[in-house]
Amino acid sequence: MMTPIVDERVLTLADAVPGKKYRILRINGGFRLNSRLCAMGIVPKETFYVSNESRGGPVRVSVKGSVFAIGRGMANRIVVGEINNRKKY
Repeated sequence: MMTPIVDERVLTLADAVPGKKYRILRINGGFRLNSRLCAMGIVPKETFYVSNESRGGPVRVSVKGSVFAIGRGMANRIVVGEINNRKKY
């Protein structure tokens, strides 16, 4: 049996660290959740920053110059990947 390859930089928005830049990889939700997030500009392949987070409350994110607070239930359904800010020479 083969073991799956796990990329440690892939996590949910609820687990994202403030101050880092992320890219939305996937939204694990139905039509209503996807519609609501799309209206805020939160769509797959979009980049954003996590402004702050508290362990019990909503996650605050900055997308395209706007700041949104996303509840924990929604944040747990958004799969993100961390973007490295290293320069390529």
